[in-house]
Amino acid sequence: MLKFVILLCLASVPALKAHIVPVVPMLDGRIVGGMDATIEQYPHQISMRYRGNHRCGGSVYTSNIIVSAAHCVVGDLDLSQLTIVAGSTHLNNVTWELPVTKLVIHEKYNANNDYDVALLFLGGDFPFNDKIQPIGLAKSRPAAGAEVIVTGWGTLVEGGNIPNTLQQVTLNYVELSKCKKSYPLMLTDRMMCANVEGGGKDACQGDSGGPLIYENQLLGIVSWGIGCARKNFPGVYASVPELLDWIVDNTNVNKKEYSFL
Repeated sequence: MLKFVILLCLASVPALKAHIVPVVPMLDGRIVGGMDATIEQYPHQISMRYRGNHRCGGSVYTSNIIVSAAHCVVGDLDLSQLTIVAGSTHLNNVTWELPVTKLVIHEKYNANNDYDVALLFLGGDFPFNDKIQPIGLAKSRPAAGAEVIVTGWGTLVEGGNIPNTLQQVTLNYVELSKCKKSYPLMLTDRMMCANVEGGGKDACQGDSGGPLIYENQLLGIVSWGIGCARKNFPGVYASVPELLDWIVDNTNVNKKEYSFL
């Protein structure tokens, strides 16, 4: 259920907010325009599995807590069928897998994908090694144009097949005021945007819940967008700096124990 893809007639964009109903896409998320990566490069990256199939991405926060998107885990899910795979570059190579025993979804999450964050508590602890490591949380947004990285397992072209190998793509952070011109009435202060000029690179369905990284910190969580990698329509992410206090408060983790920007 990666990133929600909203398909709209551009003429209707100015009146979007009242009429948007997020579309739950096929679970075939992608990094568009990216390249192969290894889990050693991004040891915080996980694959969320439902009934054995890749559903969403996410990030290792502690040995037994995962940060992901709320839209990945809302609805009628059988919690006993939800697991987290860590430490694997390839989806078909499962070395470490743990069950999810508890979900905490932001109490203000809504159908417009505001407050799109969730915590997944595991029934065990992942070992920390060169393939599994926690990621720190960013406490501020970068400057406009700063290079950011998004990772995940998603189709390499819109509508294509899911790859077996972890993908990465470098984008540029887009200021919220500029991004609002692409998404009138749709963005909130809990969201942020990233793209490349001219389109062609993005996260999409299947990458939902995965990390947007800035200077090795978790800056954003893959959330939604209009299409994928389309010109003038940046990808939209839940903003970790604005959700930082909620994450820390709901994990009982002392801020001093983790590094921040």
